[in-house]
Amino acid sequence: MNPRWVKCGVLCACVMAAMSAWAQQSEDWLPVTPQALQIKEVPEDPGAPAVQLYYADFRDDVHQSEFIYKRIKVLNEKGKKYADVEIQIPPHYGFSDLQARTIHPNGSIIEFKGKTFEKVVVRYQGELIVARIFTFPEVTIGSIVEYKYRLTWDHFFYDPVWAVQHELYTLKENFSLRRYTGPLNTRHMFDRTHLSYVTANMPAKATPKETWNGVELQVENVPDFKPEKYMPPEANFKGQVQFFYGGREIESPDAFWNEVGVDWHSKSERFIGNYQELKVAAAQIIGGETDPEQKLRKLYARAQQTRNLSYERERTRKEAKDEALKPNENVMDVFTRDYGFRNEITELFVALARAAGFQAELLRVSSREDRVFDPKLLSKNQLETEIVRVKLNNSDLFLDPGTRFCPFGLVAWNYTSVTALQLDKNGGSFVIVPTATADKNITRRNAELELSADGKLRGEVTIEFKGNQAIQHRLEALDNDDAGRKQGLEQELATWLPAGALVQLEEVQGWESSAEPLVARFAVELEASLTGKRLVVPANLFRSLQTDAFAASERKYPVYFPYTYEEIDKVTIRVAPGYSPEALPAGQDIKSASTRFITTRSAPAGRLVLTRALVVNSIYFQPEQYGSLRDFFYKLKAADDEQIVLNPKNK
Repeated sequence: MNPRWVKCGVLCACVMAAMSAWAQQSEDWLPVTPQALQIKEVPEDPGAPAVQLYYADFRDDVHQSEFIYKRIKVLNEKGKKYADVEIQIPPHYGFSDLQARTIHPNGSIIEFKGKTFEKVVVRYQGELIVARIFTFPEVTIGSIVEYKYRLTWDHFFYDPVWAVQHELYTLKENFSLRRYTGPLNTRHMFDRTHLSYVTANMPAKATPKETWNGVELQVENVPDFKPEKYMPPEANFKGQVQFFYGGREIESPDAFWNEVGVDWHSKSERFIGNYQELKVAAAQIIGGETDPEQKLRKLYARAQQTRNLSYERERTRKEAKDEALKPNENVMDVFTRDYGFRNEITELFVALARAAGFQAELLRVSSREDRVFDPKLLSKNQLETEIVRVKLNNSDLFLDPGTRFCPFGLVAWNYTSVTALQLDKNGGSFVIVPTATADKNITRRNAELELSADGKLRGEVTIEFKGNQAIQHRLEALDNDDAGRKQGLEQELATWLPAGALVQLEEVQGWESSAEPLVARFAVELEASLTGKRLVVPANLFRSLQTDAFAASERKYPVYFPYTYEEIDKVTIRVAPGYSPEALPAGQDIKSASTRFITTRSAPAGRLVLTRALVVNSIYFQPEQYGSLRDFFYKLKAADDEQIVLNPKNK
């Protein structure tokens, strides 16, 4: 037996024993033991940059607060990154009581007395997730960094989740949840007299224990989670415990979702109603149009013209009062006031479609942006979003009018290939929302360049985004000013081009449109390679970033792309007078069941014309498919790396 394992095992046991005396729901600093100061590596994870000595999550749903404590030891130079801390704060939550300190290997302690800063991390379902960031002082190899803080909430909170598995190997973890026992205080919940939970991917012997007032869990030696590029949502693979509240309806999944469906259907139908005014409005919107699809398109466009409050920052009560924003009681309010939240806009479209004679049904859909729907997790929050299914020419058409910038005929990617509850008076039934084919999500890149004798490539690049490509760019742009949008597009193009390329955004069209593509035009300059008097240019100017995911020979998790997509490139290079290409690389046509790429290379008089098309028509590839998928992307990368040599005619 390796003595390192024995020594570290004994040492870890001593450290955890010392912690256990303090760790039973204590919010005090843990004692700094000599054993903790002596740890230099994690045998179970050789070369790890750091180890998490302790993690605690004490949640009190009675007093609406959650206490988090993390203690991390830096083991090598890479571990110094843990001196920089980013604490994500869910929307509607408060953040307080932050304490942090650095413990040096000699046992000396430096308290953090600096400031924290706030930054926007991401927009999630129309809401901004912000983070508090700060940096520990004087962190060295062997230092321990630890911090603790509190989250609080008023009337709104997410279903509790215990994150059992983390980025770092963790020696000791301690969890407790005090269940809510007070009166119902939010319209988002049913009766909350019972607390239940589901576990997933838990370490051996890690079993929550019910107490007289809640649930507790102590766990030791939890392996770190090693994510892979382009994998499905990590939350579905990490060890965790997910809680949910309810009354009698949570006695079984079928009973729960049936009762939820009946409630949602009743509320939505009352909101939609049957208003004669909307029948008149729908007729006016349609006008003289007779084609059923064009009728729907007009109604869809009218619904999407409604100001979508879900994609605006949350207002204070005073701001809402000053702006005279009143809660909508029905679709007529949404139509006449011309504002609403995403589900209200969706229900307005349903009302307009029905008023025009279409069969339109509401679906409550899950999002796969952060996790995949679990029917055993009896939480209404899993199905927060509404989309629509319309009968058109005897076929089902899924539409997403509530997602801002989502064009007609498409559903935003995170609501596709997922479970949805089709609502009806009997509770509804589960269906799967289909994924759009690759031709709905296109990035088209066109370059018109001139190559001079000194090796400079100068000219114009135009990029066109369609479908989910355009939706993502437009939603991200909501949080940026013109300068931020410009910088983001320039950086994106630079990542596709050879290193050192200079990129200048000249013009953008279509930021506010749903129906039209988003088009950006750039001025670019880059260097061709010079070999003596010869010039060398890439056979494809643009590289696919996805090829970076296939460096490893094996894979543990599936390969997962958010949505199917196409990349279509055309590069035209006007060659410097007196130069002509050597033999051009042959074009290729490589295809499999779900992927294909085609390249062509030609040299009409004085020019190079290079094209490439990539199609990925599936979003999910099992680990056993990794080998063939890796081979496909390696061939794509090899084609991208090919070069064209141009010689002077008088060489």
